[in-house]
Amino acid sequence: MIVGLCLMLAGCGDDYFVPSVKQDYLTAYSSAAGELTSVMTDKGVRLPVLADATNSRIKADSLVRIVCNYTEETSSDGIAGIRINALVGAVSPIPEPAENFEDGVRTDPADVLSIWMGLDYLNCILEVKAQNQAHYFHFVEEEVETDNATGHRTVDLLLYHDAGSDLQAYTQRAYLSVPLRQYVSGDVSGVTIRFSLHTYENEVKTYIFDYNPAN
Repeated sequence: MIVGLCLMLAGCGDDYFVPSVKQDYLTAYSSAAGELTSVMTDKGVRLPVLADATNSRIKADSLVRIVCNYTEETSSDGIAGIRINALVGAVSPIPEPAENFEDGVRTDPADVLSIWMGLDYLNCILEVKAQNQAHYFHFVEEEVETDNATGHRTVDLLLYHDAGSDLQAYTQRAYLSVPLRQYVSGDVSGVTIRFSLHTYENEVKTYIFDYNPAN
């Protein structure tokens, strides 16, 4: 079974992020010691981490998607970079086909607060009704079709959401970022992403985006 990625949800009323600084989805890179050493913005700009108030550690020599509260600064030797003030991990596994979920695909409801294309990612902030239990998220790859004549690829993705036995008590937020780079290969000229989820109105809502991969 694929182990679902767990996200402890952030309450909408929590003052989690410090005001008057930048808040963005970023790709963070680590050193051999697991420290966050640099980030890539969704505009394709790589910046060193000059300071990290969270002292976060991840797997050595790897990358992770984060939602980060930061300020841009310049070091004493003139290097432009960022100071991380706060961060939360974004759920960002590579989508898997439905048959890989041995216990079946869970589609507990969620609502989209905002959704947009980033650099090689589809970013999403969800509103989820929860009380005090962890929720598990993943992305289900339902269908991938490529038009051999045009080279255009269409990818249908579905949100996996397992709320377990949690009560629908309070509206909280979940931060997700779908990796898309794997859908660009060979002679693919462009990609259309169709992202669907089950909502609290008992509907299946679909969001459609054109993905123009970075070079």
